[in-house]
Amino acid sequence: MNIIEIKDLVIDYGIVRAVKGVNLNVKKGTIVALLGSNGAGKTSLIRSVSGATKVKSGEILFNGVDIKNIEPYKIAGMGVKQSPEGRMILNGLTVEENLLVGAYTVPKKRIPELLQSVYTYFPRLQERRKQQASTLSGGEQQMLSIGRALMGEPEVLLLDEPSLGLAPLIVKDIFEIIIKIRDAGKTILIVEQNALQTLKIADYAYILELGKIVSEGKGQDLVKDESLINAYLG
Repeated sequence: MNIIEIKDLVIDYGIVRAVKGVNLNVKKGTIVALLGSNGAGKTSLIRSVSGATKVKSGEILFNGVDIKNIEPYKIAGMGVKQSPEGRMILNGLTVEENLLVGAYTVPKKRIPELLQSVYTYFPRLQERRKQQASTLSGGEQQMLSIGRALMGEPEVLLLDEPSLGLAPLIVKDIFEIIIKIRDAGKTILIVEQNALQTLKIADYAYILELGKIVSEGKGQDLVKDESLINAYLG
């Protein structure tokens, strides 16, 4: 079953058309990757799903309901949560306070269980829960950003460049946790520069170039296509 269906999506920034009639589907319980070089339209596309980027035309269906151009807080309340590019950690708050900010749409009685779930994925966050979030390493801040999104009990988790600026060993850890989150029943739509690593964990992937989809397929198939990787993901 498709939890997200994007139909004929067009996104403009002034006179620049960033996304040019894209169609894609995200099946429930899968990891779907959006890959491509800088300026391909990946971030515009994922931000349109969370409501952070406005759409000129087309449809974004979430469980059959068109959510395009709805306010981001309403989309979050429906079950779509984003871990944004740049992490957007709230300075001045502790690790646990940052996590609690992500739970604003869920009943209070659910919070202890959700916190424990996040700490199971990210034991380092539990160790540092009373620490100022701004003092965490880059990898820990990325874990916090994903954990904060999970605190909202998303049906769909949007990840925008989760490996950006991180050391390879940390990237490996984060990607292993993303698989665990998928295996626990979440649906994940991920935008990434790190194409090869992402294809290894993606159930399905779309390759974007200049606002259009130029290729799509199972991650395990695309990762073997050297000509495709050299052309669009090198």
